[in-house]
Parts: sequence; C-alpha cells; structure tokens
Amino acid sequence: PPRVCEAALAEAARAVARVRRRGGRRSLLVGLALALAAFAVFAVSLSVGEMVIPVGDVLATLFGGGEPGSRFVILELRLPRALLAVLVGAGFGMAGGVFQTVLRNPLASPDIIGISSGASAAAVTASMVFAVSGLALSASALAGALVAGTLIYVLAWRKGVVGARLVLVGLGVGCGLNSLVWYLMSRAEVTGAQNALLWLTGSLNGRSWNQVWPQVTALAVLVPLTLVAARTLRALQLGDDTASGLGARAEQSRLALLACGVALAGVSTAA
Repeated sequence: PPRVCEAALAEAARAVARVRRRGGRRSLLVGLALALAAFAVFAVSLSVGEMVIPVGDVLATLFGGGEPGSRFVILELRLPRALLAVLVGAGFGMAGGVFQTVLRNPLASPDIIGISSGASAAAVTASMVFAVSGLALSASALAGALVAGTLIYVLAWRKGVVGARLVLVGLGVGCGLNSLVWYLMSRAEVTGAQNALLWLTGSLNGRSWNQVWPQVTALAVLVPLTLVAARTLRALQLGDDTASGLGARAEQSRLALLACGVALAGVSTAA
C-alpha cells in the first residue's frame, strides 16, 4: 500500500541520516586525534637534537617568547624542516587519497603508479646530464611528474580510463623510469651518484624557509582546487553510469582529480 511504502522510505531515509551522522562524528574525532598527535610530534621534533630544548620553551618560542639562542635554533633551523616535512606529507597524503579513491584501488599511490618515478627520472637526468641544481632541479622534478602522469593517462585510455588498467600501465611506466634512473647512476661519477641518491631518498638536512614558502604557495593553490574537484567524488565511487545519471561528467571529473593528484605528488617530490 502507498502508506506502507512511504513509511518504509521515511525509515530508510532516517537510517541513512543516522549512519551519516555517526560517520561524520567518527571522522571528526579521528581528525582531531590525528591533529593532536601530529602537533605533539611536531613539538617534540623541535625540542630534540644536538641542543635539547624543553618542550615548554619550544612552545614559548613559537608564541613569541623564549631566549635568543633558543629562538634562533627553533625558528631558523628546526621549524622550517619540521614544517616542510608536514607540508610534504600532507601533499603526498592528499595525492594518495585522490588516486586510491578515484581509481578504487588501494595500490594506486603516487610511488606505485609511476608519478614519483617520473619526478625522480627527470631530476636525476637534469642533475647528471645538464648539471642542474637548486630551484631548476625542483622544477625539473615537477615537470617530470606531470609528463609521467600525462603519459600514463594517455596509454591507459581506451574509450575512458579504468582504475585497474591505469595502475598496471603506471607500474610499467614506473619500472621503465626507475631503470633509467639506475642506468644514469651507474654511468655517473661517485660524487654525482651520491648526490642523486641523496635526492632520491629525500632529506630535510639544510632545508630553510626558502624551500618552505614555495611548498606553502603550491599547496595553497592545489588543495582548494582538489577540494572543488572532489565534489563529484561520491558520485564517481558509484560507477560511471550512476555518476552520469546523477548529472556528473564522469571522465572530466576523473581527469580533473587525477591532474590535481599528479600536481600534488609532483610538488611534494620536488620539495
């Protein structure tokens, strides 16, 4: 009967609303817990080192107090490194979340599907072949990530992009680029190979505010763009046909999200 159907639909809607509220509260609590844990680790990282500074003095320095010696060590030496680590981690985390959600594959992280390999190959090539360093080296890494992402997308295109196919293509492209990196390193001099290996493994040693501000600027642009593009993410998770039925342009939305993910991974690798 109509009244029974209406009552069933109303009950189903209330059940969905309850599940969403519980999920929202859980996400909020988990987010707050992770933020507190990150802040605690951040404060401890500013405290420990060759010169140990009590956490209380660290907090006082961050809020404008502290002794001159502590202020120099914290604000000029340790704080840029810690901030850069957080920013790079945030960029990689958001990029991985985008790839894994859009492609519906837990293996679809930037290092697995070849994006990081593209950045590494471009940076090593620029460093060893063209003797590039500094900001130009970071720009080369970013360009390499974008080129690798474009190549993977084009090779995976078959009247659209399927997550499993893109991951497999990315694995192949990544292996080829990694082979190029190790070939160049095997042909390089010892000093050049050591510098390239240091860049590949990543290091915060010697990082300053000069590296922090470009990363802040890049994330200030890319994070809002990613959040805007992610408005269709729930629809994409239901499949292309359902997403199209809900009014979303599936392929364009997927391309926009993947482009944001590639840019985030490239910027974070280049940092």
